[in-house]
Amino acid sequence: MKDSSYERSVLAQMVLDLVSPLIGDTLLEEPEFREEYGLQADAIITFYDVDVSVQRSSLFSAIREVLSDRSKREEVTDTKGQKWKVKNISEKEELPNLVLSRGEQRLSLSNFMVLSPDKGTRLCFLDKAASSLKLPNSASDSWRNILAERAPEDDEVDTCLREFHDTPIGKVQAIQSENRDGQINLSSLVPPSRRYFERLVGKYDGSTSIWEYAANSGKTIFDQLAAWRPYDGFLFSLLLSSHSSLTDEINVDQLSSEDLVRAYDFLEKHGDRISQLGAIEVGLRVLPSRPEIEQALIRLITQIRDDDVDGQASGFKLLSALFCLVDGQLSKNRLLSEEPPFYRRLAALSQAALIHRQILSFPIDIEHFREWAFSKREGFYMQSLADMRLEPRWDPNFAMASHIRADFFGRIIIAAKKYEQNIKGSQIYDLVLTNKDESLQTFSDSIETWLPGPLDGTLNTQNILPSEFVEAIETQLRAEDVGPSSFPALVNSALIFPIDADYAELATKALKRADYHLRNIKDKLELFAILDGLAKVAAVSRNPLLADELRILVRKYRYDAEYPLSIHEVIKICLTAAASRPNLSEWTEFVGDWITELAFGELKDDEAEGLHLCLNYLCQAIPELWVFCGRADAALSALIRK
Repeated sequence: MKDSSYERSVLAQMVLDLVSPLIGDTLLEEPEFREEYGLQADAIITFYDVDVSVQRSSLFSAIREVLSDRSKREEVTDTKGQKWKVKNISEKEELPNLVLSRGEQRLSLSNFMVLSPDKGTRLCFLDKAASSLKLPNSASDSWRNILAERAPEDDEVDTCLREFHDTPIGKVQAIQSENRDGQINLSSLVPPSRRYFERLVGKYDGSTSIWEYAANSGKTIFDQLAAWRPYDGFLFSLLLSSHSSLTDEINVDQLSSEDLVRAYDFLEKHGDRISQLGAIEVGLRVLPSRPEIEQALIRLITQIRDDDVDGQASGFKLLSALFCLVDGQLSKNRLLSEEPPFYRRLAALSQAALIHRQILSFPIDIEHFREWAFSKREGFYMQSLADMRLEPRWDPNFAMASHIRADFFGRIIIAAKKYEQNIKGSQIYDLVLTNKDESLQTFSDSIETWLPGPLDGTLNTQNILPSEFVEAIETQLRAEDVGPSSFPALVNSALIFPIDADYAELATKALKRADYHLRNIKDKLELFAILDGLAKVAAVSRNPLLADELRILVRKYRYDAEYPLSIHEVIKICLTAAASRPNLSEWTEFVGDWITELAFGELKDDEAEGLHLCLNYLCQAIPELWVFCGRADAALSALIRK
């Protein structure tokens, strides 16, 4: 009779051969799984610097031998049959310094010092790595307990090294290494690790807004960075400058005058746009006590002002593409999906800033890289539209380079006004707050400057709707002819000021009064702007009645002879208007019904494929939507197969 444990092992191996490598590798990484089914894992380790792969067990065995006797030299064979030597090249009394070599090729094996039989060597390596990588105390303490007792098993080494890789500094090193080799992996740019992003921006603490988060977790992580290494900590803190409430919490008291000037010089020459903005806001606040940074502030403000968003070298274009890339990947990996959108966007923008800062230091084709990053924006777009259910004041189109630049201008102007006493008599005052030529104030006349930023999507706006706006809204909405002139005041106010439900009701009545026909429409662009604007009004006012009336109007114009709406335009209006229903079950029903109607309607050319793609991205972001979109998915799949 065969041993049942043997049969279980055979069956488990058969299943692992059938499932995807990602699932199989994940299962094999779990010691409990391997123990239960009597399996052993022996991975292949690849050193991408020289494109060499070796069997883990063979390499680790050789490392253990050399670490036990520093005079030894061991040999390992790579997967191509080539021989490599493992040796210790350190002097006596020094910590081991292992290398893997073949001819003139040499690779450092310093990360594997945890395999040493000597407790002191293991703990010394851990302390140095934990300090240089800013490994959290909880992680380093846990491994210190293990390494104080024994050297880790082979699979434990991988777990230990992942701790080091899942840090911002570890990721910087990985991106730099891949940049030098001319090959950047998407998983390095956007790690599929919740732990990594929590170490980058802090753990989510239950805050309901970015202001609350900044005062709690934000302040905590800034204090930790300052205590770790003042200079490096300041530069890492600035990666989180995607909102002014965060830069308010960054303290520079621990920085010497020399280090502060050095940091601003670095940011001017090699800084990402988000860190540069944060440095400006911090600098305006501390200028009276730190006058040595005045000229650096002038140069940073000028650099941001002069960024041509239509040019190939635009820092804002690169930031826009990176933000879309990172946020889209977070959505795809379902990372941070349980937290409010502002938290996920903070993580995405901070990672975008980190990537931006690294690639500026290498001679790569930035325009080609930007196009590649931007090509992956679809997931970001659908996730952001779904986010409007919770944070309706931020539209994904605001991620365009021109909008980000306008948002930066607005933040600099607001900071300059807030600290006006600090810059009176300075060239900074003329550069920002006057009406002189080339002043930021002269660049900031459009409404774009005052629209919400990506972390401002909640309804907690403190602005008060001016009386002249109230009068304009009521006059336009009560006019007999309903058309383009009926809604500008309401639409332009909706994202900046609180909108009373009465105004949404007036808009609803206007649509009914016009019998769902807008007069004097000049072109398709104007029509879409009105419909999309009304959808935003329905969203921020949380008015489902306006959303329902808008759906009737969109249904009419979907097949209009003169200005027919494309499927993507209808999806944008649908998902924006759906934010009128903050309850998830009501939102999914509204969106599911509308998309199902579109799926069974007349679809031209490649519209079925486009709608199906959007539907899959959307359901990936919000899986609960599948309940209401099953029929739509089946219908679209059938159309595409024809």
